[in-house]
Amino acid sequence: MPKKPDFHSNIRASFAAGFSAWRRKNKIPLKKIARDLGLSVATIDSWELGKRFPTGYNFELLVDYTGLPPCRLFCVMAEKCVPAECLLALGKKP
Repeated sequence: MPKKPDFHSNIRASFAAGFSAWRRKNKIPLKKIARDLGLSVATIDSWELGKRFPTGYNFELLVDYTGLPPCRLFCVMAEKCVPAECLLALGKKP
């Protein structure tokens, strides 16, 4: 029997890659993000390593902090993302 894809792991991995790329591109240390968001460095690190995914309020904080639509943060094809067509970006300004 074929194994079901683990969508949660794929989303976490995709988010981790997107978040890490954004952070490194902007040269922002984990400590600064943690301090700015009022979270622990361990929490931010777990997001970047794909161990955890920011949910609810923390995800909204991160979207506001980065200025990116949600799809840019965890879409495997983020570079091809068109926020106007992305269901995750609805209601958010590109």
